[in-house]
Amino acid sequence: MPNRSDHTLRDAEDAIHSRLIAEHFQGQLHYDASEVMETDRWWYIPFRWVGCASIIVNKDDLYVNWLGSAIKLQDCIWGHDRGVYCDWVDFTFATDTDMNVVRRLIRRFQHMCPRANETKRLEPVWYRESEIASAVATQFPVFRRHFAWFAIPELRAASEEGLQFSCLLMSRAELGTDGS
Repeated sequence: MPNRSDHTLRDAEDAIHSRLIAEHFQGQLHYDASEVMETDRWWYIPFRWVGCASIIVNKDDLYVNWLGSAIKLQDCIWGHDRGVYCDWVDFTFATDTDMNVVRRLIRRFQHMCPRANETKRLEPVWYRESEIASAVATQFPVFRRHFAWFAIPELRAASEEGLQFSCLLMSRAELGTDGS
């Protein structure tokens, strides 16, 4: 694996193109180069369309993170910098986290659930209120295979109050699905 400094913006574009193909996206990659942001860890690519407010590409592994349109860009970047991607993650709370905070936050998580009449295909679903207590009791502190992206604003606010957590991106192989 090349060092972070070995990857270029062109590599990021290639990674985006590969992801577009994998997602069966029919459009072309077009963006305003003057709006690209770069840190030592990622590039922000202002490639927008309905439901996507741009993309962040990691420099180390060229992971392409679609930024949904429902969350402010500052929150998207905050989440990305902490491993909360617009994708499936293993989300781990610090073991001393207040259970009221956990219950409040996982209301904003989606988890994987088999589709009706299909045991192999999974889809994201929100926790029902009746499932919260059981989910916390059986999964805390690690909530495997969760989609925590929509919780970023609440996670950020809770972090400012002292919440500690970690997030690990799930691979498609670990998910046992192609993500569709």
